[in-house]
Amino acid sequence: MNQPEKQTSDQGLRTDSSGQAVATSLRVNFGTGALGMAIVLNTLGGILAPFMTNFLGISASAAAALILASKLYDMVTDPLMGVISDRTRTRWGRRRPYLLLGGVLTAAGFALIFNPPAFDNSAFLGAWVLGALLLTYTGYTLFNVPFLAMPAEMTTHYHARTSLMSWRTLFINIGALIAVFSYALVEWLGNDRAAHGVMGLIYAMLIAGGSIYCFFGLASARQTTAASAAKRPSIGRQISTIIENRPLMNLLGAKLCQLLGLASASAAGVYFKVVILKMSYTLTSVFLFVNIGVILAAIPLWNRVSRKYGKRSAYMVATACFALTTSTWLLATAADPLEYIFVRAVFLGFFASGVIILGAALLPDAVEYDYIRTGMRREATMSAFYATVEKLAFAAGPALALWLLSAFGYQSGTEGMQIEQPDSAITAIYVSAGLAPALLYGLSLIFLSRYDLTEEKLKAARDSASP
Repeated sequence: MNQPEKQTSDQGLRTDSSGQAVATSLRVNFGTGALGMAIVLNTLGGILAPFMTNFLGISASAAAALILASKLYDMVTDPLMGVISDRTRTRWGRRRPYLLLGGVLTAAGFALIFNPPAFDNSAFLGAWVLGALLLTYTGYTLFNVPFLAMPAEMTTHYHARTSLMSWRTLFINIGALIAVFSYALVEWLGNDRAAHGVMGLIYAMLIAGGSIYCFFGLASARQTTAASAAKRPSIGRQISTIIENRPLMNLLGAKLCQLLGLASASAAGVYFKVVILKMSYTLTSVFLFVNIGVILAAIPLWNRVSRKYGKRSAYMVATACFALTTSTWLLATAADPLEYIFVRAVFLGFFASGVIILGAALLPDAVEYDYIRTGMRREATMSAFYATVEKLAFAAGPALALWLLSAFGYQSGTEGMQIEQPDSAITAIYVSAGLAPALLYGLSLIFLSRYDLTEEKLKAARDSASP
């Protein structure tokens, strides 16, 4: 087998000869790349559905179709982007140019989603929203696939990758904090269609700013170069060898289940808090602030736990506890004391921190294992598979939740979320926000139990591949 490349970009390095050390500044700069994309994912995963059903007058079933169509398109572009990035040769490397381009396109699309013209024709309105979603997700793919490929190139050290992904997790949750503030911001601006438009413009500037900073901040990051055209295997060969990577396949299976649960809970979460628990948009923001604040505070602890007990073991514990806590929403009612609601925010945040960090930290290990096995330099293609799973989940999860609401009689409108809902719709909200996510997180444990790429196994694979 080939020994892992020590090849770098010509931008200069802040790593040792083995590519293991990563300067703190580079870790921070890498993490900032997650900020804008987290704003996109969390805002669209939360406030978009009620914006469409309760402020644009789009039915729940039509909203589900729009979300599903845009995400299915996004899934198709991920593998293509992985191949393109792996084969790119520029003086900025094969990843960084797409960070800049992707960030700008994402920001433009995001602003357009929340600022549709006042169409009289509902078909034109739906077409505008779909077009803006497609532009947003095109930019998201251009940025995210190369971005996810970078940790496998920046270092070969098992725990340094966890640290890199911890910085990514930190900024993901800062972005999530900004995203959940959208509820309060919209309410303060008038809680109407125009308020959503102002929020969209403000967030678009943040999305673009974070991506531009990441582009410049990673100028000195360790990179590998693209293989020559003569050495590139066929796409069919690449796909078959990726499928043979058992650690990656088990990781993807686990993430698919978890992200389906997360997407369903995110789409139904606003309906649950406002319709079931009778919380205001502002109080919903406070709940999510507490939740994400705990996620951030718990990051160092989960780093220590993973070092002591191993990434997979810690990941499984965090996943199981998160599933159990999520299932308690089935017992929640508007009569519950507010402190019961916020205790859940604390526990969900604590266990979510472990799920987010440790799941992401396993990906660069599986990518390196692929290179050791095959000798193929295709970090972005591998990361595209991971991103495709994410897109599939965030297509199917919200769509299923919204179709369930529609099937059980959820009433849409243009005046906000104060419309009285039938008992059948209430039941659908409980299922989408509590039962389905808990079951899906529990199912992911089957895949995690089969993931066996430990630090020792990865080191042994490296040693056997060395000349």
